[in-house]
Amino acid sequence: MDLPETESKLVVEATIEPGQPPFIILTRTQSYFDPVDPTSFANIFVRDAVITVNDGITTHTIPMICSSALPDSLIDDVAVFTGLDPAILANLAICLYSGGLDATTFGVIGRTYTLNVQAEGKTLTSTTTIPGPPNLDSLWFTLLDQEGDDGDDSTGFVWARSQDPDTLGNCYRAFTRRTNVDSNGDPVDPTFAAPLGSISNDEFFNGQVLEYIVSRGRSSFSDPEDNSSTFKRGDTVLVKLYALGRDEFDFYRSFENNVATQGDLFSQPSNVKSNISGGLGVWAGLSPVVKQVICQP
Repeated sequence: MDLPETESKLVVEATIEPGQPPFIILTRTQSYFDPVDPTSFANIFVRDAVITVNDGITTHTIPMICSSALPDSLIDDVAVFTGLDPAILANLAICLYSGGLDATTFGVIGRTYTLNVQAEGKTLTSTTTIPGPPNLDSLWFTLLDQEGDDGDDSTGFVWARSQDPDTLGNCYRAFTRRTNVDSNGDPVDPTFAAPLGSISNDEFFNGQVLEYIVSRGRSSFSDPEDNSSTFKRGDTVLVKLYALGRDEFDFYRSFENNVATQGDLFSQPSNVKSNISGGLGVWAGLSPVVKQVICQP
């Protein structure tokens, strides 16, 4: 049976944080049956787009940066900001858009930013605001078997404590990254990664002090043999908690719901809720706080 051709659409994955330039990844959708190989992966990234960000005062043109032109010393930094694996960035010509070291493009808490993308004859627009940072009071580690007496239990959970403001409508997203090194001397986690269930709002805990488990995040580049959501005794873990707006929350929540139901024949399929006019994806103003915990009970 011949399946009908579908129109290729542009997809935006873009963020701006306080004290950081905007990062915009612009790709195009592929057919389900298109080949999956390094060359095809590199080719989904859209080059030579005209992208601007207006901060309410000035309109900034955001230049294209390709990983093939970056010095090795910057690859890891770009990987952290984009979530792309450092090996992919180092070996393929992956092009994205960023203000780089231009401090005039850096995000400011409370400002509203309008994104405009001109590419392949299409215009995409979106608006986002950077909220104030969330509260992340403290982190600690507990073993799975706290009652055990054989001394063999070496895995457990990272816990966090936060105070939610007394204004309803706050939204959050959590990421983790283990910074201890493997046998090759490389960080166990090359980038921050969000676990399924990373996104939440304060509908049920508005204004309360909340203690909660932060599961270990996994990315597309994580060890496929390690599906655990726990941490090991001795891990050094960074937890990054973001505050974000409601439209951005709707995107990430619907994205996670879509990922979680893939392959489930009994689930109702649903579309991801984009905040991009004229395309797909998200333009997200994010405000983070980062804390570290060493996993010792």
